[in-house]
Amino acid sequence: MTTEQGIRNKIKIFRLKSQKVNLFSPNLNDKSIRLFKLKDDQNNRFKILVFTSSLTLEIPLTTSLNFSINIPDKVCLADKILKEINGIGKIYTNNSKNNQIINCIELLKDALKTLDLDSNEGLTVYRNSLQLTLKQNRKLLSEIEICKKIKTIIELNFPDIVNRTEYYDLPDDLKQILLKFENFAITDDFERNELIEGLTTIQRKDLIKVIGSKLEAIDLFLNTFGDNPLTEGAIGLQCLAELTTQLTNDEKKNHS
Repeated sequence: MTTEQGIRNKIKIFRLKSQKVNLFSPNLNDKSIRLFKLKDDQNNRFKILVFTSSLTLEIPLTTSLNFSINIPDKVCLADKILKEINGIGKIYTNNSKNNQIINCIELLKDALKTLDLDSNEGLTVYRNSLQLTLKQNRKLLSEIEICKKIKTIIELNFPDIVNRTEYYDLPDDLKQILLKFENFAITDDFERNELIEGLTTIQRKDLIKVIGSKLEAIDLFLNTFGDNPLTEGAIGLQCLAELTTQLTNDEKKNHS
C-alpha cells in the first residue's frame, strides 16, 4: 500500500484533496512531494505534508507565541533550548516570551502527554500556524482532535495582541494596496483557485489594473529581505502578486 493510500484510509471520514508538491523543510532537512488538504465539520482546515519517513499535520493558528518541541525551528529561530520536560520533550524558543511559553506548556500538558511524542516527533507553534511532525504510522484521527484542542487552548490564553493590519514595514503605496485587497491575499493554492473561480469580471480587471501596475515595486520590496523571513505584510504582497500574475496569464490564454 502506498503512503498516499494509507493516509486516505486512515482519515477516510474526511473529503481529501491531494496534489503533488516540491516543498523543502529546513527543520526536517527533507522534501515533501505530496500535500493533502481537508476540512472538518467545524470548518477547521488542515494540511498534511508527506515526507520521506514522517508527515506534518498543520492547522492555522493566531497567537503571540513562537516555540517548538523536540525539533528546533530554523524558520523563526525557535532553536534555543529552554527546558526539557519529562513526558513532553525538549522545549525550544527564540528567547522571547519564555515565561509565557512555560505557562502555555503547563496548560497543554495533558494534551501533549496524550499525544506522547517520540524524540523524532515534534510540535511547532508559529504566530499563524500549528504544526505537528509525526511518524507515518500514526492513526491521525486522534492526532487531528488533539491538534484542535491545542489550537483552542493557545488561542484562548495567548492571543496575538499585535494590530497586524497596520503593516508599518511597507512603503505607503504598497500598504494601501494590501489594505484594499487584504481579503484576496491568500497563501493557499487551492483556496486561491477557488477564489479566482468566484471573481467577477470587474474584480478581475480591478486587481490586474491596480496590482499589476505595482508588480515591479512589489518585487523590488520583496528582494530587500534577502535570506531573512518575510514579514506578514510582505507575505500579503507576495500573495497578491501571485494572484495578479495568475489572473493576467488566464486573461492572455482566453484571448489567444
